Amino acid sequence: MPWGSVPNTSGRVFFVAPADSYTVDGLAYSSSDDHDGLSPVRAFRTVARAWVKAIANVGDVIILLPGAHTVQTASVAASKAGVSMFGIPSGNGNHLKNRTTITTDITADEIINVTAADIEFGFFDIIPITASDAIDLTAAADGFHMHHFKIDFKTPAVSTSTVGITMAAAENILIEDFSVMCDGAQGNAIVATASIDSVIRNFTILQSTGTWASAILCGAATTQLHIDKGNFLPSNATLTEGINGTGATIAGGVLVTDCRFADSVTVAIDSFDASECEIAENYQLGVGGTDGGVLIVAIT
Repeated sequence: MPWGSVPNTSGRVFFVAPADSYTVDGLAYSSSDDHDGLSPVRAFRTVARAWVKAIANVGDVIILLPGAHTVQTASVAASKAGVSMFGIPSGNGNHLKNRTTITTDITADEIINVTAADIEFGFFDIIPITASDAIDLTAAADGFHMHHFKIDFKTPAVSTSTVGITMAAAENILIEDFSVMCDGAQGNAIVATASIDSVIRNFTILQSTGTWASAILCGAATTQLHIDKGNFLPSNATLTEGINGTGATIAGGVLVTDCRFADSVTVAIDSFDASECEIAENYQLGVGGTDGGVLIVAIT
């Protein structure tokens, strides 16, 4: 560890391969959960094994090597506080398409359950399985941070029960620098219901076809959630509600700033009672530059 400079981590780095056989430095290797995982050439075979070996709160990092990682048998238990899990980024991180993807083949089950605090994910794409969340947080997931990722809603079969990330009643969550690709009537990309003192920012939601009910849900007990600099762009498809306040209960519980909504978003910010969502500098785009966009001055 080069302690003469500021380190990226003070913990161990574990590597996980996407397949039984994989390539590093032009050479072929075999992965195994019997390896120590501490070098790219001795990578674990499963993400779950890396989480078993990681130690909480000492700066351990899990690296998912490039390729398609498929979780099997049981959802990954992200249960060690302070552990980070990353793909290998391209440059500063291309959240339209990362080199690493993670999904599951377990019918209607999560890819990852986050049950500990201060966990960080980044630089990989998530592909939910139909009729389940991809990443599910519990109330214990305070301080969760996810960035430079994509939610792929095009690969799963269309289902209103398919969700990207469920934030739950955790505090101080930061979800930023991401994209969502959708082609039909999926569930919400993010269910922020019950989250506390959290931020969702710097994102683009692209929808190519179909009618999608809503992209972000902010329901009961959502408290001090700030949604900032989001682009909701369903092209010639239809997004009925960009930000959906169905079930919201907290006065001033959601703040939406500097977001842009295409003209094909039926109602940009909807289903809140008047006091439950505060807004500023959000615009609905205009077709063909006829109006340059219209300031959204009220919610319904």
